[in-house]
Amino acid sequence: MRKISPTQAVQAGWIRYKNKAGMYTAYTVFSLVVSVVFATVAGGIGGLFSFNTFIQTTIIAIIAGIGSGLLNVGFAHFARKDEAGQEVEFGNFLDGFRINIKSVVVVMVATVVLSQLSSLLMPQELMTFQLTEEQSQDFELMMMAFEDLSEVLQANMGNFYLFIGLQILLSIVLMFAPYFASLNGKDGLESLAESIKLAFPNFFQIFFALLLITLIAIPVTVMTLGLGLLVIVPLVQLLAYDIFAQLTDEVLED
Repeated sequence: MRKISPTQAVQAGWIRYKNKAGMYTAYTVFSLVVSVVFATVAGGIGGLFSFNTFIQTTIIAIIAGIGSGLLNVGFAHFARKDEAGQEVEFGNFLDGFRINIKSVVVVMVATVVLSQLSSLLMPQELMTFQLTEEQSQDFELMMMAFEDLSEVLQANMGNFYLFIGLQILLSIVLMFAPYFASLNGKDGLESLAESIKLAFPNFFQIFFALLLITLIAIPVTVMTLGLGLLVIVPLVQLLAYDIFAQLTDEVLED
């Protein structure tokens, strides 16, 4: 397996996007709309479990996570066909909903559950913090709420840093599992194991690649009043796919 270069991964992602910018942007809009639908459904189902905050948030996260996983892997299906020189159409983005769905669902459920379990490190006040209508309309009450939240955070800084570290670790070492499941046809547990085996030795290179795209995304999003997300979202997905392709030797030699 080859080592990756963060800058080359970003450049490759940009080239892939630029070659089919219209289709990638259109699918991004489509994904955002469908994600809202999944989130709405997740919220409705999660409401049935309001008796327990952890169960409720986990159910919501699982449903939303499955939706995002199936949508996001569509970028990779399209990019793989495009790079192989095949004729591509919008429907290729939806291959994530047609190919090996069960394995992708297993991957997303496992990923969400692990992420949710790490949230148990944090006090309930932080995980469920939300301004009331009265607080949001009164600046003084709002500041008092944030001051109380800050005190809770300061008292739990150790757990907070551990929680953030675990979230970053999980997001990187499991990021390729949907690709192994949907693109390579592996079962759910095998996909998770293969992702860990592939990503862990390259953790810092992947982290720096994601950090680099984040540093690009923030000013672009701010300067375009959010419209830049229509470019940033597919670019992030293509960056992730390019790293996967490089590490599994899928990239075609020039």
